[in-house]
Amino acid sequence: MLRFFGHPPPITIFLVVINALIFAYGMITQTQQSIIAHYGFIPNELFQADNSFLPDSLLRLFTSMFIHANIAHIAFNLFALVYMGGFAERSMGVPRFILLYLVSGIGGGLLHGVVASYVLSSGDSILIGASGAISGVLGVSAALGDMRGYYWLAIQVLYVFIGSVTSLSIAFMAHVGGFLTGLLLTKAMIEIERRKRNWRSNTFST
Repeated sequence: MLRFFGHPPPITIFLVVINALIFAYGMITQTQQSIIAHYGFIPNELFQADNSFLPDSLLRLFTSMFIHANIAHIAFNLFALVYMGGFAERSMGVPRFILLYLVSGIGGGLLHGVVASYVLSSGDSILIGASGAISGVLGVSAALGDMRGYYWLAIQVLYVFIGSVTSLSIAFMAHVGGFLTGLLLTKAMIEIERRKRNWRSNTFST
């Protein structure tokens, strides 16, 4: 199951490129604010609106993972992805890595949305960024025993604290939700793989 060495991580590279291209397109064409407005995730449209908003809200939950607000936002996220993504991708393999990345992004967005809509009453604010998905990559690395995953989570917590002091809008719960999703889902995959190996071993030894 675990592969630590091999060719350059194609999915990590692809994710970096696609996020960078979307951001560059918005900045070059001066349509960044329009992209954010049309494709960012609005929690209240999912949690506190009628069902007519559901398909659009679910699509926004996905597309929001590929949109960033400014240079600092995308630079921090992509640096973390480059730093940790290769290890997670090589360790889990491409199909699992894609699944973990996307599910973590969705998990982070949903946790943020629940807290924003039902606790903070800020569910009309738009959520954008790959933070949840990338935090999931950190969770994958942490589950595989790489302490850098926890270090990066601590750095993100510090980043959130700085943001609160400087009035930057940072979705802390999306970071937490993504990290926990990646961590727990990876541990579940590892346990399933372990049980499969044990079952095969017991089957062929009898």
